Amino acid sequence: MESYNMPIFKSWIPEWLARSIIFTILMISLFSFALYGRPISMAGYYGVQPTDVQYAMVLTYASAVTFLALDFRITKYFAPRKYLIIGLALNSVSSLICFYSKNWALFLVCGIVQGIACALICSIILNMVFSRLSSTRARVIGYSIFYAAIQIAVPVYAIYSSILLDVLDFNWLFFGLILMLIALLFVILISMNSKARFSKKIPLYRVDWIGYLYYLTFSSVIGYILIYGQQLNWLDSPVIVLLGMFFIILLFLFIVRENRLKHPLINLQIFKAKNFVIGLLLLFVFYIFKGTTGLTYGYIEVVLATDPLHIIPVWIAVILGTAVSMAITARFILMGISLIRIIITGFVIMACYYFYMLQFVSSTGETKDFILPLFIYGVSTGVLFVPIVSFMVSSAPPKVAFNAAFLGIFARFLGFSSSMAVNNYTQLYTKSEANDKLRESLTETNPQLSITLQNIQQAYLNAGNDMYTSKGASNAYLNYFIKQQILIRSTKDYYDIMLIGLLVVIVILICLPGIQNIVLRLQKGNVPY
Repeated sequence: MESYNMPIFKSWIPEWLARSIIFTILMISLFSFALYGRPISMAGYYGVQPTDVQYAMVLTYASAVTFLALDFRITKYFAPRKYLIIGLALNSVSSLICFYSKNWALFLVCGIVQGIACALICSIILNMVFSRLSSTRARVIGYSIFYAAIQIAVPVYAIYSSILLDVLDFNWLFFGLILMLIALLFVILISMNSKARFSKKIPLYRVDWIGYLYYLTFSSVIGYILIYGQQLNWLDSPVIVLLGMFFIILLFLFIVRENRLKHPLINLQIFKAKNFVIGLLLLFVFYIFKGTTGLTYGYIEVVLATDPLHIIPVWIAVILGTAVSMAITARFILMGISLIRIIITGFVIMACYYFYMLQFVSSTGETKDFILPLFIYGVSTGVLFVPIVSFMVSSAPPKVAFNAAFLGIFARFLGFSSSMAVNNYTQLYTKSEANDKLRESLTETNPQLSITLQNIQQAYLNAGNDMYTSKGASNAYLNYFIKQQILIRSTKDYYDIMLIGLLVVIVILICLPGIQNIVLRLQKGNVPY
């Protein structure tokens, strides 16, 4: 039997077990991004700033995104089992280094390696899944399961991290990953055929390695600019200006190179399809709007003083909302309902989430008040993800449609990075504005200020403190209360901006001509990322 006709799994492996193994490998491959589920713990462990943690996440993401375009050719050379073992080995070695080292620069390098390993493993898994699916119905369901796994991976690993870090140090997250990888290695060795392939072996010639280096470099540079831009005061910083010029030069060289090559890393001719570009923009905008949950979790943890373990019900609500809505959305897509109408519905649901949050964000709220809005958030992401990707892929010309996956994941990366940039900038702006408004009313001539201070001081005196301690404690409590109110007000202002932006997007989608008639067209040869 030809190797490419041989089944990937051994004959004694039942179909349900094969699918379970595939799903398990996919979830574990996404573990690298789970490390960032507790940014405060990571920043404290390595002794770095929150923006450094953000950039580490972006760097890992950029590494995965860019390698996927290169990996499209490499998977046709290696046998799947051998390639998976290489990915597991890379991930294990980098995790072992991170377990023993607290060096931040070394962690960033390991993050790049883990991004490559994640892309490598995901690529094999996706080929294993979608090479088996021929009907449109099966492929839509496959899309839904894959993207549901991506969406729920973050809250699932946030729960895991919260439980583990409650009793152990941060580096034990790497130890947990190593154990998972070792167990997975044994499963792969036992269950998969060593000679099985997806297609005939194609030698690694005319692979655009230089284009890949361009792609990785300018993605890392734009990520740095977006994350550190606000901290360095954007164009007032010579570092940002130089990096901006470097990014433009790299991007220009990359575009020129890809247009000249017969076998480019990414075929840029796909941008000639107008509706495909609209799909990319939708994916980009979607990731900006969905990138605010970190602010919500931060509010629950800081303002409401909720222990991470008690945030678990909120994460479970996100998981349930995502899973249920994706299953229902897949049915609507298969029924032939307009993709753009489903997308508009998803944005409306997300607008409901922001409206709900505006009503309940306060210093007296309870964690249970945010289970429903985060469930609504999960529903909105579940409704939006597959239709936007399906719209984008269906809009691409058939000859270059496989490139849609590479550009789609880059749009998600760019949207994710931009959401953090918008968050950093808007939070600073809204906090400054809220601080100015609050300080205007808190002056020594305001009689309410002295009354409030006296009441706080009296509360400390009644608790048995002396006059000196009570006075100092009352001033400290008032400052804490002011900072809390500034955070609440700035959070509401940020949600206001996001809600207005969503309404603008909804109106534009309703008014845009020509996008209502896009029909679902998912080709067998295309693999989503």
